[in-house]
Amino acid sequence: VLVKAISLATALIVAGAIPGFCQTPHRSLASIFNSKLAFYLPAPDSTPISTAVVNTAGGTPTIAPNTWIEIHGSNLAQTTMTWDSWNFANGLPYALAGVSATVNNKPAVILYISPTQINALAPLDSAAGPVPVQVTTQYGKSTPLTPNEQVIAPGFLVGVYPYVAALHLDYSLLGPASLTQPGYTFTPAKPGETVVLYAVGFGQTNPPITDQLSGAGPLPSLPSVTIGVLPATVTYAGLSGTGLYQLNVVVPLSAPNGDLALSALYNGVSTQTGVAITVHQ
Repeated sequence: VLVKAISLATALIVAGAIPGFCQTPHRSLASIFNSKLAFYLPAPDSTPISTAVVNTAGGTPTIAPNTWIEIHGSNLAQTTMTWDSWNFANGLPYALAGVSATVNNKPAVILYISPTQINALAPLDSAAGPVPVQVTTQYGKSTPLTPNEQVIAPGFLVGVYPYVAALHLDYSLLGPASLTQPGYTFTPAKPGETVVLYAVGFGQTNPPITDQLSGAGPLPSLPSVTIGVLPATVTYAGLSGTGLYQLNVVVPLSAPNGDLALSALYNGVSTQTGVAITVHQ
């Protein structure tokens, strides 16, 4: 089993942190993970207001423990910044520039803040159903929102919409060749090739992790993955970094050329629709 033991920083670059690459409708976790994006914007000195909480992968309103989420609203922070990549060796913070968040009254890891969005990692929990999500700043606390929390809420990370964040086994970037940027080259997957796909929200490992910042390991069972209309073989699935899951998937030998729909089903729950992987002979 090949586990791509890359840093969360590297995986999120794969997922679209290259400046100018992210084209998702909402600001994804990947699109903000770049220290060059840390700059300051003034915001009104007033109480934070939360208007929505969504899963970073796909923007769905369902969250899960150990899943990257986005909190949208206004007055959520007085600056716009992300936790610098070189600080990952020292772990992720539970507050950034005085901004923190809780999910079901438990502190959440904070990766990114801005006046209108916070990206956070939902804590390990056993809750099911509506849970309170609240932001705290120097000006007070937001009125809690209560998104629905499930045991799992799987979704693929997307870089340039609609392409999945993925690598070839040699660590090169997977995607259509048209996705070019100085210093970066993308190439499609080939039929029969094993590729590495990145995702969030697949839940606990076996054995279960107890530390979100350092825990890793395989899932108790393998998801079912479909590429186009064809079932794909999954050789490994597990947690490989902080809130980051990887699936090693063999592209079906009969997969046609083109952008093919990608989906995964795990314990009866499907990933978001609209994700694609590019295949070419």
